This record gives sequence, structure tokens and C-alpha cells, in this order.
Amino acid sequence: MKYRIASMLVGFLSLLLSPAPPAFAQTINQTAPAPAPRLNLSGAAFICSNQVATGTCPDAEFDPALGAMLNAQGTWAANVSLPQGAIVTALRLCGNFNEVGSSITATLERTPLTAASGFPSAETMATIQSSGASNKTQCFQTTKIKDAGINNAKNQYYVVVTVPDNDGVIFTAVQIEY
Repeated sequence: MKYRIASMLVGFLSLLLSPAPPAFAQTINQTAPAPAPRLNLSGAAFICSNQVATGTCPDAEFDPALGAMLNAQGTWAANVSLPQGAIVTALRLCGNFNEVGSSITATLERTPLTAASGFPSAETMATIQSSGASNKTQCFQTTKIKDAGINNAKNQYYVVVTVPDNDGVIFTAVQIEY
């Protein structure tokens, strides 16, 4: 027992008198920045609009197995509910493009709730168009946002997706980052 105490004392003294600083394990709490909040709108969130002009909405359906809107030719709209005061930083459009040149467009719109006369006009906040690729599911993004602040007391917000033809386009989602 005496030997053990003497051994510990010698070890402690050599640590104190050593010219090199003691090496202790240091834990640094580094956390990655939180990802930006994102609103995801799947194809199931969209309703047909402008059916009179396109006449194609009845052929479309949401496929839960693919998480995609099939045969979605025409114009589709989805309500957007973002927190008051949020700042929109990106608009993303995703889909599967089975033919080079096939494209769809997503537009984030804001419409004032009131107007001095008649109906208020929609204002485009952001637009993104796909460029298409052969049998590839991908997302296209824009960070060019006009008047990016959300004011729910004065405006309503929605996304419009336009599929000009159903030439190999499968629409999957729109994401709004804020």
C-alpha cells in the first residue's frame, strides 16, 4: 500500500514539474448551423386550375408510391402557409424528366387581400423553370426572390406549377426555403 501511494505521489509530482504542459483531452462543442426551414409541397398539395383552357386535369393523379403527380399537364396551384415575418430565400422545383427539353415552371405568387378597386393582382415573388434531362429526377432552384418578406396580415401566398405538355414530365415537389 505504501508503495502504491508513493508511486502515485511521484507520478503527480513529475506531472507538475514536467517542462511540457499536461495533455488533457478537450471536448469542443461544435454544432453545425441549423438547416434553413423548408416548406415541402408534394404533388398531392396541388389542385387543378385553368382547366377550361387546358382540359387536361382529369387525367392527372397523385401516385403515392412515386410521390409524384402523373399526367399533370396544365396549370396547378397550391396554398403556401409560411410564418409571419419569414424571409423566403429559395424556391425549388423537382421532377423526373424523361425527355431532354421537357420542362415545367413553378412560380411563387403573392396576392394582396384587399384592393382599392376591383380585385387585387397577383405579384410574382420567384419563378423557376426546369431544363429537363433524359430519365433523371432532379431539382432546380432560384434564390432570386422579389420582396421576400412574408406578411400574412396583408397577403395570401401560393405556388403555381405549369406543365405545358405531358411529354415525359413527372412533377414531384416544390420546396420553399425561408
